[in-house]
Amino acid sequence: MELIDLFKKEFNSEPTYKATSSGRFEVLGNHTDHNHGLCIAATCNLSISSYLKKNDLNRIRIISVGYQNIDLNLNDLEQRNDENPSSIDLVRGMARYFVEHGYKVGGFDAVTKSDIFPGAGVSSSAAFESLIGQIFNVLFNDGKIDKLFIAKAGQYAENTDFGKKSGLLDQIGCGYGNLSYIDFNDINNPVIEQIYYPFDDLHFVIVNTGGSHAELSSLYSSIPLDMKNAAKKLGHEFLSECEKHDADSLSDIERSRARHFFSECERVRKMKECIKNKNQEEFLRLINESRISSTNDLKNMMVDNQYIGSPLEACDYAMEILENQGACKINGGGFAGSIICVVPSNKLDEFTHKMSIKYGQDNVCEVLINPHGPLVEKI
Repeated sequence: MELIDLFKKEFNSEPTYKATSSGRFEVLGNHTDHNHGLCIAATCNLSISSYLKKNDLNRIRIISVGYQNIDLNLNDLEQRNDENPSSIDLVRGMARYFVEHGYKVGGFDAVTKSDIFPGAGVSSSAAFESLIGQIFNVLFNDGKIDKLFIAKAGQYAENTDFGKKSGLLDQIGCGYGNLSYIDFNDINNPVIEQIYYPFDDLHFVIVNTGGSHAELSSLYSSIPLDMKNAAKKLGHEFLSECEKHDADSLSDIERSRARHFFSECERVRKMKECIKNKNQEEFLRLINESRISSTNDLKNMMVDNQYIGSPLEACDYAMEILENQGACKINGGGFAGSIICVVPSNKLDEFTHKMSIKYGQDNVCEVLINPHGPLVEKI
């Protein structure tokens, strides 16, 4: 059934708006945001589609294909402490954030469908938050709210109502369009510069290795912890405030992860310039350098002694297929999950075919750069 027909069936009326919101992937800047560093994120074409209409019930009712339905009473936005939070908690948190900052929210009916495939590491939750924020913006605030506020609302909802201590990288990547160069030095007011991807001959392909993220929370949290411990021993709160050097007081893993932070931020600076200068060779070199740094210094390419099925194995196989003509790196937190590959046109068919044989067709997907963030338009 077409999505618009589902709306008519569920709500017995015609929708008056259509909307889309996209996921994101990380081009460069792995594990730098939480220490106030530099990142480049890309808005991609994997997206959530929606049809919607205002209602006079002061309720938000969302039918999501393949997901639990939402029915939120806007008269009760008090934070819950559910052991198993769901998407209704994200909507509640965003609505509360808007209201607390003097903006309007209101009731609407919507149907949504996502083509963001599981395990892609493209931030489906942030894409959903961006969608809800833009609906509030267009339907109830005349489209006057800026993108950063909506990103912060999404982060707030994840932190408070969903219990996930995420930064702003995902929400900015989903909400801005094109590539976003982000300087997190002032974490509350990051500097964001949109840049345009110039390499028509280089294609991004996400490969989900299929590894489970279960029981990896301690590994994820160890990275910012080690970096912040290193910064503390160097006399600061975050590594962005420190001079680039090794200190005798640092443990081996703190020194190693600090080294990744400094070198990765420098790569992000260089990548912004090489994109503007359309230097394709430098672009590929920097991504491959990031992979090597993640392997040797950050150490998030695999769980100890679990090479088979790891992102490291996937990157090794990818580079074997590419014959060093392209590039690849970790996508997201690491240890398990997805990688992002940059594949020349002459290698694209062979690459996707061979990776699909190994990882499954549903786990290999070319992603395109989306030039815009979330859109809500009258039908």
